[in-house]
Amino acid sequence: MKSTSSKRKASELGNGEFERQRIPADKQLSGTYFLGSYAGEHVAGTEFVIGASLVALGVSTSDLIWGLLIGNLLAVLSWAWLCSPIATRSRMTIYWYLERLAGKHFSIAYNLLNGLIFAVVSGAMVTVSASAFRVMTDIPPQTAWYPQSISFIALAIFVGAITVWMTVKGFKLIANFSSVCSPWMATMFLASGIVTVPILMHTGQLGGITSLNGVLDTFVWTGSTPDGAAGISVWVIAAWAWGANLPMHLGMSDMSILRFARKSSYGYFSAAGMYIGHFMAWICAGLMGATAALLAKSSLIEMDPGGVAFRILGAMGLIAVVVAGWTTSIPSLYRAGLAFQAVFDRFSRTQVTVATGAVTTVIACFPFVFTQWLNVLSYFIMLIAPVGAIIAAEHFLLPRLGIRPFWREQQGYATNLPAFGAWGLGIALGIVLLSLDAIHLFALFIPVWFVSFLGYPLMCRLAGAARRNDTSDPYEAAYGPVLEYGSTETAHAGYQPVNRRNPWYAIAVVCLVAILGLAVWGGINNEGAARLDTFQALIILPTLLYFVAATVWMKSRRKPRSPTAHTTSRRASVAK
Repeated sequence: MKSTSSKRKASELGNGEFERQRIPADKQLSGTYFLGSYAGEHVAGTEFVIGASLVALGVSTSDLIWGLLIGNLLAVLSWAWLCSPIATRSRMTIYWYLERLAGKHFSIAYNLLNGLIFAVVSGAMVTVSASAFRVMTDIPPQTAWYPQSISFIALAIFVGAITVWMTVKGFKLIANFSSVCSPWMATMFLASGIVTVPILMHTGQLGGITSLNGVLDTFVWTGSTPDGAAGISVWVIAAWAWGANLPMHLGMSDMSILRFARKSSYGYFSAAGMYIGHFMAWICAGLMGATAALLAKSSLIEMDPGGVAFRILGAMGLIAVVVAGWTTSIPSLYRAGLAFQAVFDRFSRTQVTVATGAVTTVIACFPFVFTQWLNVLSYFIMLIAPVGAIIAAEHFLLPRLGIRPFWREQQGYATNLPAFGAWGLGIALGIVLLSLDAIHLFALFIPVWFVSFLGYPLMCRLAGAARRNDTSDPYEAAYGPVLEYGSTETAHAGYQPVNRRNPWYAIAVVCLVAILGLAVWGGINNEGAARLDTFQALIILPTLLYFVAATVWMKSRRKPRSPTAHTTSRRASVAK
């Protein structure tokens, strides 16, 4: 046993993943890494779906803007005040932390749920990518919960097969490619917003509406659903924006990333992702969807992401949808495969990934997953929320009650029954509130999280967790000493800063600015969509040049001296 443990430790120290080791001081990363990582993480395939869904749900313009501002702020504070302090004090992955907190059985249950969530996410994003390929055929848009065309099933299987193949054979390449794609996708979202506003304004002026707010309230965020029902409120929008990434912040999965941070304050850098991806991109996706429906003389609920993007951005819109879908579906499938492989460890990762990929491809054939994406995700959020609450209570509340973290481990119990009880209590409350229709589905995670957060310490007290806790520093007893950041010589050991003097970097930036400039030009004196076709044609060249320049620049960057494979891409985080 000692020999096996030593080999595992040596292996982890060699590959830089530290799955069962606390992050040493000389491997901790600067804030620059986390700023860039968060900024690129949240512009993906889900933004196309969520932005359009918020339009269909009937929120008003002012409620949307204020709701997103408030909700995203709460998400940032959840990272900065809860997830990041736990991660930087313990320096552990969430998987190792949970195993020490609650035991093997709890960890298995979490991995199964985690794998299921990522499998569904992957399947939904395969459907999104397939919607772009659909535009190039005569397959009709798939807007029902079931497939409406045999040809679409064949297309989904084809796209799913490519997704599985790339996940198994080329994940690292795709992870690097997603880093190249993220700035371009953010630019395309912003360009779509810029080019659609003049079209909406022109349409409004024809009807006697001259103000921007009036146009947006009339054609985009109308305050009512397409069937005339009342829309959702500012507080529901705020709750959705807060909870959309709950698995990462209040659910604590980002502990696996933030454990590399030198300071817990780096959690505030999540604001870059929230306000680029979950504010700007969602708003621009809504503008794009409403304008596409207006030009097509159709309802937005009758269009899919591929049809919307093609109508506004042309061929480059199709590429954006395919890339956005794949940069979400591939890492999600990778995570799902690893989560399931941790449970079914007699099978190889490749075998489990292929089997999981087959299931995700079947899911992709049923468009209800992405047409009802906000509801599907909300149910998963309710199921995962208690786990993060239990971790937060273990770290913040138990020491204040005279109970050291990891008391189960200290007292020699195989299973932490209070943890299972708190998880079950939270889910039971969610089911009751849902059945009584007492709270909106998007806000359901709030009472679920807090009842688990408060219920777990109470159950621990009743289970006798306070016994044998004779220590003056419960955190040091549980986690070990604080690992302070070391000498300045190691300041950039794990992160290679951006070399802005590289000419390829400059070319890439110029191309992105050119795309935005063309979007502004396309809106000047634009009567309806008169210049839209020209804009779509002109952005092809800077897009192609951007991908060439960004790819060459990425390859020319010097590799880090101290590899941190576990954090090179946030999308490469694994469930061990």
